[in-house]
Amino acid sequence: MKEIMLILYYMCSKLSIIKINFIFSFILLFSLKLSAQSYNFTNYSLKDGLPQSQVMVIYQAKDRTLWLGTFGGVSNFDGRQFTSYSKADGLGSNSINCILEDNQNQIYFGTEAGINTLKKGKISTLSSGRGVSHLLKDKQGTVWGITGRKLFKIENGKLVFYPIEDKSIHAINADKFGNLYAVVSEKGIYQLKNNKWVFYQELPREVIASSISKLLFDRKIKNKVYLLTYRNGIYVLENGISKPFFKNPGIDTYYSIAQDSKGNMWVGSEKGAYLIHKNGSIIHFNGENGLSDNQVNEIFSDTENNIWVSCFSDGIYKYEGDAFIHYNKFKGQNIAYPISGIAADKNDNLWFGTFNKGVFKYDGKNVQNVDIPAFKDKKIYFVYADRAKNIWFSTYGNGVWKYDGHKFSQVLKPERFDNSSIAEDEVGGIWINGLMSSTYLKDGKAERISGFDGYLSCIYPFNKDSVFLGTSKGVTLIKNKKIDKTFHIKSLINVHVLSIIKHDDNLIFATLGDGIITWNLKTKAIKRYVVADGLNSNDIYSLATDKKNNLWAGTGRGINKLTFNKRQQNYEVFRDHPLIVECNQNAIINYKNSILVGTINGLIQCKTNVLTESVKNPFIHIQQVSVFHKNDRAKDLSIDLNGKGDKFYKLNYNQNHISISFKGVYLTNPESVLYRYKLVGVDNDFSKPIPNTEIEYSAIRPGSYTFQVYAIANGQQSNIEQFSFTIVPPYYDTILFKISAFLVLIFMIWLIFYLIFKTRERKKHQFEKLKLKEQEKIRKQTAEDFHDDIGNKLTRINVLSEILDKKVAGTEKEQKELIRLIRENASLLYTGTKDILWALDPHSDNLFEILMHIKNFGIDLFQNTGVTFKMEGVLSKYQKLQLSMEFNRNLTLIFKEMLNNVLKHAKASQVLIMVIETDHDTVNILTTDDGEGFDIETVQKGRGLNNIQTRCKRIKSTFQISSVKGKGTTTTISTRIPVTK
Repeated sequence: MKEIMLILYYMCSKLSIIKINFIFSFILLFSLKLSAQSYNFTNYSLKDGLPQSQVMVIYQAKDRTLWLGTFGGVSNFDGRQFTSYSKADGLGSNSINCILEDNQNQIYFGTEAGINTLKKGKISTLSSGRGVSHLLKDKQGTVWGITGRKLFKIENGKLVFYPIEDKSIHAINADKFGNLYAVVSEKGIYQLKNNKWVFYQELPREVIASSISKLLFDRKIKNKVYLLTYRNGIYVLENGISKPFFKNPGIDTYYSIAQDSKGNMWVGSEKGAYLIHKNGSIIHFNGENGLSDNQVNEIFSDTENNIWVSCFSDGIYKYEGDAFIHYNKFKGQNIAYPISGIAADKNDNLWFGTFNKGVFKYDGKNVQNVDIPAFKDKKIYFVYADRAKNIWFSTYGNGVWKYDGHKFSQVLKPERFDNSSIAEDEVGGIWINGLMSSTYLKDGKAERISGFDGYLSCIYPFNKDSVFLGTSKGVTLIKNKKIDKTFHIKSLINVHVLSIIKHDDNLIFATLGDGIITWNLKTKAIKRYVVADGLNSNDIYSLATDKKNNLWAGTGRGINKLTFNKRQQNYEVFRDHPLIVECNQNAIINYKNSILVGTINGLIQCKTNVLTESVKNPFIHIQQVSVFHKNDRAKDLSIDLNGKGDKFYKLNYNQNHISISFKGVYLTNPESVLYRYKLVGVDNDFSKPIPNTEIEYSAIRPGSYTFQVYAIANGQQSNIEQFSFTIVPPYYDTILFKISAFLVLIFMIWLIFYLIFKTRERKKHQFEKLKLKEQEKIRKQTAEDFHDDIGNKLTRINVLSEILDKKVAGTEKEQKELIRLIRENASLLYTGTKDILWALDPHSDNLFEILMHIKNFGIDLFQNTGVTFKMEGVLSKYQKLQLSMEFNRNLTLIFKEMLNNVLKHAKASQVLIMVIETDHDTVNILTTDDGEGFDIETVQKGRGLNNIQTRCKRIKSTFQISSVKGKGTTTTISTRIPVTK
């Protein structure tokens, strides 16, 4: 049990004053000035990866990274890590004097041994020999430089010298428009115009006599130039008039000059750096107030408006602005302790509690440690001022105390768990939280409330009968001193709430790990703000508002100011140089137009009237695209976009595994950089913010894609970089192939069905052929049998009738007539039998035999009738036109019917049948006579004509008849019998 109590006690202590990692300076600035104030600089040195501690030149490339030239080579810095190159990598010398990037993204290094270039990670030598002190490019991108006090430009990879009046060249630089200028010894300033150096400005004698090392054009004012000399300080030249700008008798040598975005000037000397404000006030940065006492070699203002200062043997410093100012000591007294609580009494004296050093009081003149036994070297959990400006304290092992302006008195006796938070309600009651219970003090009476879910961490009196308690499990509502079990805010369930305040219509909850959560009291809308929205950290320990109604949040990585956008109904994070410091829980106060925040590094004053600068967005670029071959690693390739993100790349279908690396640069706050990406064609929206700088896609299907990525930092969004590519499908996955395969499949299906159909047809044809052969055999056999049987019997009848005729006397006329009829009918029957036998004979199944049979029938029919019968056009080639027995029989019967009708009714003297081949290679058969003719419209069709038409339809032929009275009749039978001419 004892161990559990110790653990709970430790948790309470940790929430109250957080943890101590290390002690920095105690930070203090009030309306009265204190001694030993310290400014905010972030140092990067050897321990962070800098190759050598003496940075002589700073240059910013297009990708926003910094190039740092040292005595140990050159290093590229992206805000997080250094990538260095030295003589071992190909540099002519490790001593770097100047750096430049040309229009082709090639980096030039001017060294003590010449010029080297860096492209795609490889260093080459452009020239070797004397040292190069300056490198610059003009508007056309031509690179100019100085070596041995001589001016040159680089043409076709070679140095071409351009002497000016045969004098030494001290420095070159460009104005904000890109115009190039050079300082010429004993002459003045020359300007490059149309590739010629022309005189621009004469310099005063005292300036010419000085050794000018740097030339700087004002960023705000046209025709204003600053001239840095080694010994005589800085001169300013404006509209042709020069005058001294800055000179300190204590400085022997001046090394660098720069101008920040506000127009203030920075000067680097042998004894630190100087900030010269536009109003003339000067701040000297040195080892006592945050910088270094060492020589300042270079000062540089980057595109994000950060100021970088290089100090001899100390690496580089980044100036974090003056929104926060540090004070280390006061009259020799060390006050560098972490702060657990801050309060102001009725006399505006500040009281602040510390960890293990008790309570301090500042009366505007002195800072003193409160020397009473209850506080001496004790842990202080909170310091709080009620509305009467009484100061309340919670101490380790000594309970709760109150100071009324005259004396200290103990209010609560010490208990098992110390008290960690306090608040006053509308009726003057005091709520004090322990670890597991809350005590309410009013009119000398104490009432305890317990039974909470989780451990208590903060308290906020909402109105006279309602109080919100922040716990490790969310928020609990107490109504009329009782816990409201029905009250829940879903978004805060199991969320560790560390602080609560009301801001306009919102309740603001500071949480451990979940950022800031707001709850609108009117709409009940919940919103969450995290690192991606601009917060320095998702661990929020304290909240306060200033007189301008801005919201301030003390976080695990600095202090954020938020403003409420009424139009969009959300909070926006103020963008400023972040101070990386860990704040303590509920140690914050609005004091004399400043926000004071207690941190593990001391007390920080935040200026509430800091002017807003134009905020630069982070910058991102895709560094490399690696393409992996599916089967052959030798075919892997690496694509260097080099600013060609708009180019479209084609990849083989086997190259469908890619890895894309990118880098976002935000030097203002590099730790806050996160990334969102998507692959257009796969992803519908950008991903959630992630810290990863490399994304891999595998097994990408053929198609066109565009990878897009952007960085976010402090709520700011960068440019969107993209890489577009197409994965060419294999031939079997192309649309043309699929269409062809589909057509082939359809053709194969058709072919299969066609072959099946043809096979069936062939089998059917073979079967029909066999059947026809069998029929032919049957027909032939039948014909032979019929001829032998019926023919013989008819012949016998005919013979017997002749014998009988001879035996009957001539006087028996009736018997004679009967015998004649028998003989005549037997003869007719025999003739008819011949037609049947002809039809049954398979040799008759061709057009030639049919026509010959019709011809013979006509000859026999019209013999001895006085009618001349002819048939023309019967050709021997018609023997090849095989016809069916049905066709033969119907065509024969048609002509028998027609010829009989002509003989009976036409009274013709001539009958002609003509076989004619048509243009369509078919056969028509015409029958004409010169008989009486008839009127087709008035004549009534008999059974004969109907039979003819019916039989024509059976053989798929047409029958036409034309007749004119007195001119005969013509009939045409058009068949579909094909012939070959």
